[in-house]
Amino acid sequence: KALYDREPVARAVFDRCDAVFREERGCSLLDVMFGRSDTADLDDAEWMQPAIYALGCALTALWESVGVRPAVVVGHSLGEIAAA
Repeated sequence: KALYDREPVARAVFDRCDAVFREERGCSLLDVMFGRSDTADLDDAEWMQPAIYALGCALTALWESVGVRPAVVVGHSLGEIAAA
């Protein structure tokens, strides 16, 4: 939540991921990530996996915005997609 609140670049990525999630599933990923949902739990893989992906993409965009550009990236599971 602090990353979302303090970093506009990361917030833009989180918001985009949330918009896609809302369109596909009809509910807010951010509400679940930030504990604002009474009906969904971040411990559930249906929510955890998209949250991990959104966080990975937000961090990647933030690092890129300050000039960090890796020569090689690695990841595991959804991290592979976010790394790519």
